[in-house]
This record gives sequence, C-alpha cells and structure tokens, in this order.
Amino acid sequence: MRIGILEGDHFSARARTMLANIGPVEVFDGGMLEAFLADKEVLFVRLGYRIDRATLDLAPRLKLLCSPTTGHNHLDEVHLSLRGIELISLRGERTFLQCIRATPEHTLGLMLALLRNYRIAFLDSNHPYWDRDRCRGDELFGMRVGIIGLGRVGGIVAEYLRALGARVAYVDIRPEVSRDGCERCGSLAALIEASELVVMCASYADGQPPVMDRELVGLLAGRYFVNTARGELVDEAALLELVRQESMKGVATDVIANENGPNRLDEWLDAATGRNVIVTPHIAGATWSSMAATEEFIAQKLMKKLEQAATR
Repeated sequence: MRIGILEGDHFSARARTMLANIGPVEVFDGGMLEAFLADKEVLFVRLGYRIDRATLDLAPRLKLLCSPTTGHNHLDEVHLSLRGIELISLRGERTFLQCIRATPEHTLGLMLALLRNYRIAFLDSNHPYWDRDRCRGDELFGMRVGIIGLGRVGGIVAEYLRALGARVAYVDIRPEVSRDGCERCGSLAALIEASELVVMCASYADGQPPVMDRELVGLLAGRYFVNTARGELVDEAALLELVRQESMKGVATDVIANENGPNRLDEWLDAATGRNVIVTPHIAGATWSSMAATEEFIAQKLMKKLEQAATR
C-alpha cells in the first residue's frame, strides 16, 4: 500500500519505520497536492489540513485516513463515510490516552498564566516594567473552578486542580461520570454562575452547535475562561464581543473556530492587545513525547487493522 504523510515535520522515525513495513512511504514536500495524493491508499494527517470533499476527490485510491488526534473537526467524516474511507484516530482510546498528558498540562499552564498575569509579567528589553503591583493576580488555591466535560482531559485537569487546593465542579452529558472531590452541577448555567474560572474540556463532533451559546457566554462576565478543546464549542462572536467590552477577568484559548479556513484569528490577535487574553496556536498536544507516542500508536493501530483484514 502506498502511504502518504501530509505533515512530515519531525514525524516519528519509529512510526515511519513501521509504516515502511506496509509499503512505500512518501512525505509531502509542499509541492502539487493533487500529484501527491493521486496514488495514496493510506494518508496520515495531523491538524494542518482540512480534509474535506475537495481534498478527498484528489485521492481516488484512498482507503484509510490516519489522524493521531481525538478531535475530528478538521475531517469531513460524512464524505469519508460516503467514500468508504476508514478513519483511524485516537478517539475512544482511553487507556492509551491516560499516559498522554500534554493537553491537560497546557490547560493548567494557561490557567496559571491568566491568574498570575504572565502575559505582562514576563520581562524583556522591550517590556522592562519592574512593577510587581501591576502584575498582581489570583491563585488556584480555594478558587471555584468549573470544568465543562469531565472526559479524559477534564478528568486529569480536575486531578491537577484538586492537588492545588481548588474547589472543582463540573458538568458532563454522561450521568455515570463522576470524580472524587468534585461536585456535579445540574446545568451549564449553574456551573458558570458558581465558578470564578471556567474551563472548556468537552469533546466536539463536526457540525454540532456550540455548547456555550450567546446567553451562556454572557454569564462569563467577571470570570476567567480557558478553552483547550475546540473553538466551535463556544459562540466565538459573542465571546470576542465580551472580551472587547473588557467584561471578563481573562481569556486563554488554544483553539479558534474553523482553524483551517476563514476564521477570526485577526480578531483574537486584536483582542489580545492590551488585555489579559492569551492565544496559543493549538499547541496543547504538541510536545515531542506526546506527538511521537501518538504517531507510533496510530501506526501500530493501522498495522493491526491490515493484519486483521488479511486473515479474513
């Protein structure tokens, strides 16, 4: 099988060796995408490309799409299904993902950065203001923190917060989900109103409406908000409006809606100027160890899939 890697920058050497046992491996060099995809039967993609109908139409021989991600909003799952292309990803791999801590750690880091005003507290020659009172902030100990979605990331974040002495509450659509020392709230509105800091950790399915609509976003006034899940989970226009009104204590987002297409990145960059707003370019899962481990896991998953198909 001919295998293509769309984003080969620092792609795991071990994973690439495993793939070479399946068939020829080619890494996209940024040239003609149509020529690259024409003969590929397996394609690896991270988050840098939107794999939509137009892209899939360039890959007539594609049988398997591999993405070392849990979120799929960069993929047109409807058209994948219509084309009979099987998706191999990290979704549902809870046991393996318990050891992948990059996203929970970044989420915690963004919380601390917001609360302690790191954006203005980190000094350099262009920003030399030695003024501790200007940087005075808040602390997690004793703070009321609300987590939206107590899945893998949300559950680990809750553990971190509990270890730091925060008072943690959560909402989750699954009634069976719970966490020792964390309080379940009956509604998202009640969670936001009871929290000083709100953290978005919910999962996202392509095309679903925002978990937080304009009305719920409005409840964030006077609070901190962190999102390392997906930009589409929040009414982004309403959130930016609230930020521009300077009604919030701080916002940190690692994600924006429609990252691979027309989006509001310029608005976010403008909103971050002179405010306690932090924007990072979807780096929560981007550590050397986590990316290598997930690429190797997906390569192994692909090999098992092909072995099982060969024995039928």
